[in-house]
Amino acid sequence: MNTRVAKLCVATALTFVTAVAVAENPFAGTWKVDYSKSKLTGGTITFTPAASGEITMTAGGQSYSFKLDGSDAISPFGDTAQWTKIDDKTWKGVYKKGSTVLDTATWKLSDDGKMLEVTSTGKKPNGDQFNENEAYTRVSPGEGFFGKWKSTKMSNDKPNTAQIDANGDDGIVWNIPEIKASVALKFDGKDVAPVGPTVPDGLTLAATKTGPRSFTLVEKIKGKPIWKGEFTVSADGKTLTQVGSPEGVAEQETLVYQKA
Repeated sequence: MNTRVAKLCVATALTFVTAVAVAENPFAGTWKVDYSKSKLTGGTITFTPAASGEITMTAGGQSYSFKLDGSDAISPFGDTAQWTKIDDKTWKGVYKKGSTVLDTATWKLSDDGKMLEVTSTGKKPNGDQFNENEAYTRVSPGEGFFGKWKSTKMSNDKPNTAQIDANGDDGIVWNIPEIKASVALKFDGKDVAPVGPTVPDGLTLAATKTGPRSFTLVEKIKGKPIWKGEFTVSADGKTLTQVGSPEGVAEQETLVYQKA
């Protein structure tokens, strides 16, 4: 998913389980992202003029408005966004949860107005510094930043790790140590709130098993669905594939993990 949306996806927790339970659960293990086999491009971002000098940004099926004067705006996920115009070809967005800076994104418009490059930097809750880069191509007419843009390239030098353990014989516990986020899920379709210092307020996850090696996951914010995907473990147990998309968005993204 794109940068804004990619921050909100799956957060879960590590618990103690028996060796037998771990062995029987196909999802259990430590999983590392394999970008060479993933497809995270194709999503779109749109900037449009709004009332009172504001700008509306739409990405991943969610929208919010902001001004380019550094004032506070609230994102759909409850974070505070502060946007500033550096010059005609450079905007900067600083995203915070409370007083904690989540990341700083610099948006650069190409001289011909056909490309956007986004560089996001910050520090994860575990102290790791990260650098994420995205490139977008204009897909609709517009002046300057205004118009619709499609993601064509994405890289991240510090992808998160998925640590999954069995939660009895009918669920999983999933920990993302880099962001200190966790949740324990049962495959019963019930909403569960993850915990962690940067987890959005009102975020819930619900898992439902769809096969011996697969389950669906639905993310909601304050009861409103925002993302749905399916997770499947390969027959040899070495690959975990996530295929999903934000609510109301046609473009699907694929994230592939390899068992460490």
